[in-house]
Amino acid sequence: MTTDGDILTIGKFSAAYKTGKEVGLLNYSEGGRKFIALSALPSWLVQRNLKKYMRGKTDDVYLDFSGGAALRQITHKTTLINQIKDGGPIVWPILAIGFFALILAVERTIFLRGVHTNTDQVMGKVNELALHGKWQECDDIVKDEKGRPVYNVLKAGLGARGEERETLESVLQEAILKELPRLERFLPSLNIMGAIAPLLGLLGTVTGMISTFHVITLYGTGDPRMMSGGISEALVTTMLGLAVAIPIMLMHAFLNGRVEHIIADMEEKAVALTNIIHREITFIE
Repeated sequence: MTTDGDILTIGKFSAAYKTGKEVGLLNYSEGGRKFIALSALPSWLVQRNLKKYMRGKTDDVYLDFSGGAALRQITHKTTLINQIKDGGPIVWPILAIGFFALILAVERTIFLRGVHTNTDQVMGKVNELALHGKWQECDDIVKDEKGRPVYNVLKAGLGARGEERETLESVLQEAILKELPRLERFLPSLNIMGAIAPLLGLLGTVTGMISTFHVITLYGTGDPRMMSGGISEALVTTMLGLAVAIPIMLMHAFLNGRVEHIIADMEEKAVALTNIIHREITFIE
């Protein structure tokens, strides 16, 4: 198909065209003695540079000194979808791990953020009321709430406020430890997923190399393109395995740090509540 447009030739190195809003590169056909547009457009950075150069807004322009080799790289760029297809069957378990890890990470992030906010607000408010001896109001705050870690800890501490200091501290510590499994839920699963993903990538590498050696055994090494399938499978699975595992491990470390911060905050507020309760008891006595 022939199309009319503005053509810019830059010596013997490069040629570009502009039709409407589209800007692309051209390859000269010696046989047909005409310019042929590349099947793929260059990157947005190259397109922006060509537009500015054609408008006379810049003196800099991209050139192809390789005689067309750089242009061939543009047309042979592979997309992520094509790379996934070249990775073989091992790619799909790796992607599944990444998908489920993303869901778990989002759920844990939202949950821990809510727990941290409640810990600061509720325990601070209860400690302030306890400091003024308003125990009934403290009980009313935690009475109707169930299932949230901070309310469970406060309920246990307020229920044992008549006990000795050592007993009260033990009750609060036990209540905090009971909430630890809820706070750490799914974190071991994230850790396991982060360890499995690169191992699956390594498995794909091994199966890809086995396929490559099998092709070499049957057809020899005369045509490197026949071996490209196995090599591509080996490299793509390794890349995807690492690309999935690294964010998972970082997210696991981040969430684990959030859990430790919440536990430390609860312990700090629990100690403050213990001091307030026994200061009140000492004063009454």
